[in-house]
Amino acid sequence: MRAHEPTPAGTAVLDATRRAHHADRAAERRFLVAARLGIVVVALAGWELASGTLIRSFYVSSPGDVAATLVDWAVSGELGYHGAFTVTAAVLGYVLGAVAAVLVAWPLAVLRTVHRITEPYFLVAYSIPAVAMGPVFILWFGIGMTPKVLIAAYFVFFIVFINTVAGFQQVPTGLLDVTRVMGASRRDQLRTVLLPSALPFVLAALRITLPAAMIGAVTGEFISSNRGLGYLTRAAASSYSTAGVLAGVLSLSVIVLLMNLLLRPLRNALRWQPDVDVPQAADGR
Repeated sequence: MRAHEPTPAGTAVLDATRRAHHADRAAERRFLVAARLGIVVVALAGWELASGTLIRSFYVSSPGDVAATLVDWAVSGELGYHGAFTVTAAVLGYVLGAVAAVLVAWPLAVLRTVHRITEPYFLVAYSIPAVAMGPVFILWFGIGMTPKVLIAAYFVFFIVFINTVAGFQQVPTGLLDVTRVMGASRRDQLRTVLLPSALPFVLAALRITLPAAMIGAVTGEFISSNRGLGYLTRAAASSYSTAGVLAGVLSLSVIVLLMNLLLRPLRNALRWQPDVDVPQAADGR
């Protein structure tokens, strides 16, 4: 048996340690799930008890009324119809804003003089509240799907753009010069040098802008729309239905939560780090 190979006893110890570690991790996950559910149960119970006794139900409604409203919307088909409109606008705006941000950031990061010239204009555009652009887009494109998509894209664009430029600029200029001397085209530099450097920044921006895309879509629906969960919530508020307003807010929260779960692979990708190959000294030490 070679010296570096574990003995059967050592293998058994390693297996036992690994199983114990997995068991501890599983127990920790179960505890976290139970604790989170416990908080929800306590909050709902406190809400139900306080409604109509400590606080007027007109202001806070009650969990039962909110649930009844959600059931009514689901049975009538309103929840699915309006929810599909909101999700479609948010997803399209999310993709459009992210793709546009990367495509704009790439040449500006490579042509750093151009980036320094245009940077103040991007900062001015970024300083404009995104909500203020809602009426502008609706004035230009009407009350259909297009302005909602553009508002969502506007919410996403600048965060992804700033992070992508920061990631591209992490690459030393000398490294780009070396790859250019070796015959690499702009496309080769983007694929082999720039994108790998900017990828963690882009992924982080994509995670934090997902709720922003939903906010943008709902903002457009609040301003002017005849479809979407924002419209449904606004209609409930117009009729002084507190349960309807809270049902709309709860629906939006659940959708954002589910979309975040679908992006969980991005979180795992952010934890990935390439192996570093450290060359050994000539004498083998």
